Amino acid sequence: MVLVLAGSVLAITGWGAVSGATSALNLVGQFQATLGDYQENGEDIARALSTPSEISGPDERQTITNPLRYDLDQAVQGLTQMTGMGAVAATLSLSALVFFPLIGFALGLFMGTHDVGSGSIAFRWPQSGHRGIAISKPLTLLLTMLLLAITTAVLSAVASLFTSPIVGGQADALLEPFTTEGPSPSQTAAILLLSALIGAAFANLGLFVGVLTRNRTIPLTAFALLYFLVPMLGFADPRNVIALAGTGVFYFVGQFRPQTLGAQDPPLGAQDLPLGILAVAALLVLSGAAAAPVWRIRARLPSE
Repeated sequence: MVLVLAGSVLAITGWGAVSGATSALNLVGQFQATLGDYQENGEDIARALSTPSEISGPDERQTITNPLRYDLDQAVQGLTQMTGMGAVAATLSLSALVFFPLIGFALGLFMGTHDVGSGSIAFRWPQSGHRGIAISKPLTLLLTMLLLAITTAVLSAVASLFTSPIVGGQADALLEPFTTEGPSPSQTAAILLLSALIGAAFANLGLFVGVLTRNRTIPLTAFALLYFLVPMLGFADPRNVIALAGTGVFYFVGQFRPQTLGAQDPPLGAQDLPLGILAVAALLVLSGAAAAPVWRIRARLPSE
């Protein structure tokens, strides 16, 4: 399991570095393409770059008054993913939405089926007691996901040292005078803690499912399929809850913006963050608590 987690961290870090660099290069390329169009049409480049861009209308049909300045702002923001703090925030945000729930569920599933499958639960329960079993495994899952998030953050910062020069060499000289603030250290720390909480919540869900079903292959396959296929149904996307928990905290650059629960008017903001965190915390607590009585029943039955 340690090897699997180590491989997962390396895969996540590599994915985050490649996706961040690709996103930044695409945004810079879009700006360069728009700049070329302006030059061909004889537009006043200096005036366009100095004039703020205004956006109006719904997401499906947005009206941009100054496309060149808009693309410039997008490109400059995309380059923040190449800084250490930006790389960490972007990778952890993506991990919390895509990777950590699946990794956490698999970890909890294997932990929930280990003692039952090996038959050791029959003598571990009397030794550890109800409270020991009910607390130790959820706490282990929480600490493991926190360590996973910290390791991912450290490796993402290291990876940015290699991707930043590559992307920086492709950036246009016109981008140099323009800067934008990336994620702050406090926001990055909040993303790290939130990603660990999300992973631990799904890990406890896996713990409960493992204790309940005593099976690994079918629940893990079903969860992976549902987690990545259900989003096609729109509102039923389970990742909407995660997006709700990360509203105003997650750091996504470019056009990708995960949708939260339902169509909101006005849009959800940072004031709605406690609602999402409460939902994730409820999943963590309820799943961990529900596993305890099932485990107690398993401990009294003959091991197979």
